[in-house]
Amino acid sequence: MATALIEALEESPAELGGVPLRVVPGLSAMQAAAARAGAPLGHDFCVISLSDRLKPWDLIARRLDAAAGADLALALYNPGSRARRHQVGDARTILLRHRAPETPVVVARDVGGPEEAVTITGLADLDPAAVDMRTVLLVGSSTTRLVSRPGREPMVYTPRRHPG
Repeated sequence: MATALIEALEESPAELGGVPLRVVPGLSAMQAAAARAGAPLGHDFCVISLSDRLKPWDLIARRLDAAAGADLALALYNPGSRARRHQVGDARTILLRHRAPETPVVVARDVGGPEEAVTITGLADLDPAAVDMRTVLLVGSSTTRLVSRPGREPMVYTPRRHPG
């Protein structure tokens, strides 16, 4: 939220200029979600917000298409809300133009909170109804793998080496 505070400071320097602001590093939701699932962001990745409240959907769609075309793993923030329901389905359609239907997707909700739920699904099976504003989605690249572990939760990882 540092960006929102700095924007407010820039827009109202007279009122907020004397307010001390210190930005400190923290653990992002995508890092927490990735750690719960394994290492899906172990190679190059991109972070995109699906919220069209502050930017137009066509810009978000172009960015999704470019990142998917570049074969980057993706962390998708702000995937949906009560008022914004089309984003996840539209994003899935865009990503399926570049990714296999079985591409692993980590659906991580409320990571670190009392209602934490982390599931792994295939891109084609991603259910938009299972996603809300407390959810972050991690979409694998073409090299991302799902590793089964008998008696344990599966893990998702993106190898550090790219084939070829």
